[in-house]
Amino acid sequence: MSKIIILAILAVIYFCLASCSKRQALEMKPDEVVVPENPGTTITYTNFVQGLFQSKCSVCHATGGSASAFWTFNGFGSVSAKSASIKQLVLVSKTMPKGGSLSATELSSLQTWFDNGLPQ
Repeated sequence: MSKIIILAILAVIYFCLASCSKRQALEMKPDEVVVPENPGTTITYTNFVQGLFQSKCSVCHATGGSASAFWTFNGFGSVSAKSASIKQLVLVSKTMPKGGSLSATELSSLQTWFDNGLPQ
């Protein structure tokens, strides 16, 4: 009887370990976005937001991208012109980026950028 229990436990452990494929594990790895390291550094478009939008948004929101009809990422002007919508979708409702997410640090830094008036 104890052999059956041990085999059952080993089978459960095996299936748990085998259920996550290498591809799934790689998909979960977030893109690296550089956030200014110095806590006193002002978050600007140039030192943070531009890289974030290039890595997280431009796949769909570049010219010809699947979501370019809604908004096309094309530098600071395009972001500042749609800042209210971007803030709502990314920070409030958290429905963007589709198929991905932002880290707590990225969200906090982006919120700081919005709070500081979108410094370029």
